[in-house]
Amino acid sequence: MIEESPGTRIYRTREEQRDAGLKRQITPWLAVSGLIEAELSHDDYRIEHGRDDASGHEDSANLQLGLTLDLFSVAEAEAVIEYDTDTDKVEADEAFITFERDPWELSLGRQYTPFGVYYSNFVSGPLLEFGETRANRAATLAYGPSDQLDASLSVYRGIARKLGSNAERWGWVFALEAEVNEGWSIGGSYQSDLADADSRPLADENNRYSRRVAGVSGYMLWAAEQYEVTLEALAATRSFKELEADRNQPWAWNMEAVRFFDQQNIEVAFRLEGSQELEDEPYIQFGLAATWRIGKYANLTLEYLHGEFKNDLATNDDDEPYDHVDRVGGQFTIEF
Repeated sequence: MIEESPGTRIYRTREEQRDAGLKRQITPWLAVSGLIEAELSHDDYRIEHGRDDASGHEDSANLQLGLTLDLFSVAEAEAVIEYDTDTDKVEADEAFITFERDPWELSLGRQYTPFGVYYSNFVSGPLLEFGETRANRAATLAYGPSDQLDASLSVYRGIARKLGSNAERWGWVFALEAEVNEGWSIGGSYQSDLADADSRPLADENNRYSRRVAGVSGYMLWAAEQYEVTLEALAATRSFKELEADRNQPWAWNMEAVRFFDQQNIEVAFRLEGSQELEDEPYIQFGLAATWRIGKYANLTLEYLHGEFKNDLATNDDDEPYDHVDRVGGQFTIEF
């Protein structure tokens, strides 16, 4: 048995990515799906005196295999096995078991915390992805009393530790999403420790902190038949004492507007995003992306982004500050 892939639009969030693909029912209790992505990009970094050596081509490929196991009437297990040519490793991106009893849902295992949504229609992820957090051990309790409201509370073991201690510490996340009107949705989330994020803001400090710095995020989504607009922001609630004063309280935002041409299986997206105190990233960036759905299960996305830097937050190996960067990229995706 084969489940139809939903529509002609590409995924915009990690949850949609997990559900992408052509689910094949191998047995009554096992379904398998897959996703292949091949990406090629060229970055042109400029400093005051011209082109920088950091400019150049990059290419990568990623294979994801999704497994869904129906264990019994109120539980199922999910795993996403991933191979990436950048790391040349095979690993479980996510692996968790979910118990469901409407309107409650409890997920246990390796999973991303519900901090931020990270809407994107581009090959390159938005700048605010610096807050994305994956925990090896997490428990997430979700409550959805209706289609218009969802709340979740997650507790997890984080990688960051208090200075002078090796004891593992628990972190927590609260997230709330609501459909406020037809086509309009809003949401927000709070994470107790931003140092646990995959970007590892305290990596140079061996992930040790003198005090916790929480993170907060929020988004707005407007969707119509042929248009969609998202606005999302994510920020540290106070400064990291371990970081320099010009980069110790990072925040970023992202706005994307999309026009769908369903008859031609094409979508065109515009992005405008920015950041403050986010090391190595532009303070303002904008660009266009076009996606063509080739048949039912293949996509081709092309993008162009221009980013401007300031305040010496991004420098080359000779400590020369970047002036701007131009990025051209493409991604070919196959779902199966």
